[in-house]
Amino acid sequence: MARGFKMGASGESGAKVYVDGVKTNAKEVRILNVPDGGSVAVDLNYLISTLPYYFFHGCAVVYNGEIHILGGGGDSNRTSHYKWDGTRWTSVSTLPYNFYNGAAVVYNNEIHILGGENNLTKHYKFNSTNATWSSVSTLPYDFYYSSAVVYNNEIHILGGGGNYDKHYKWNGSTWSNVSTLPYAFYASSAVVYNNKIHILGSDAYSSSGNNYIKHYEWNGSTWTSASTLPYEFNRGSAVVYNNEIHILGCLTKGNYKKHYKWDGTRWTSVSTLPYEFYYGSGVVYSDEIHILGGNGHNEHYLIKGQITADKVVQSIT
Repeated sequence: MARGFKMGASGESGAKVYVDGVKTNAKEVRILNVPDGGSVAVDLNYLISTLPYYFFHGCAVVYNGEIHILGGGGDSNRTSHYKWDGTRWTSVSTLPYNFYNGAAVVYNNEIHILGGENNLTKHYKFNSTNATWSSVSTLPYDFYYSSAVVYNNEIHILGGGGNYDKHYKWNGSTWSNVSTLPYAFYASSAVVYNNKIHILGSDAYSSSGNNYIKHYEWNGSTWTSASTLPYEFNRGSAVVYNNEIHILGCLTKGNYKKHYKWDGTRWTSVSTLPYEFYYGSGVVYSDEIHILGGNGHNEHYLIKGQITADKVVQSIT
């Protein structure tokens, strides 16, 4: 049986089909009967690898056609740096400092790590040509438990612990203040979507309302409300995939396995994640969503979404 497929009925019809429009690790499937009037949702997510260590509170990026995981984990892994080439994990380097609860981006074909607990203002970059890390700058404020993005060829850092409303950018040589964030943004995710920066959720309460479900966008000059999130979202992960924003998991009870997408207008449910996902990282690699690790986890799953029909599918490969 293919990893990730769910079975829920008996009595096969004998027909063989392909799951239309969905890539799976088992292309040929057998249709099973479902009682009249019944329907079933089948998650097509499946385990693709085991990470080289328990990965949480670190960061993942896609760099030079490979997934890189950086720091996090227990004390012995906070300088770990591994990459996955689509087949196996290999060690790449030793990080220049204990990196956890910071942020990472790929900028000008180099990996940048920014801040993190106990190393609040550090900023280093990795160049694959000589496989070395070098110091880049001192961050303009204590930066941890928040997000960074590359927007208009500049690195933007957004919010974070104790600095919930700060927003700065780095142009390759200097940091400058950009804006005051529209709400207390902490321990959540930011992405660039349709040429705007989007900040999604938070784990910082304020008297101005429930920041856990706020979603704002920055057009280069002003912040405006974009939507209300479909659930309280913090300490999960967000990615842009197929021109939609996907939010994955959460620390808030009851939302650990949620996966929703936003098409620019509305939020819809996509799938149920294969495990309770928070403090991990999501990336888009080889045109598919991958989730990596999380609190107490070393799994690496391919998130394929879900099909709903009046049939259950079962692998026959």
